[in-house]
Amino acid sequence: MTATALQQHLDEVRALLQRARELFGANPVEPPTDILPEPGTVRIWVR
Repeated sequence: MTATALQQHLDEVRALLQRARELFGANPVEPPTDILPEPGTVRIWVR
């Protein structure tokens, strides 16, 4: 794809996202607050 075609796709995606936000709001579903990694997982992954 050329840069112009990619830009057109990006513009279309942004327009669809804006429309979805107008219809449903910025956060139609509250993000979960009770999801946590298992103890020690983060330490292992970071190293």
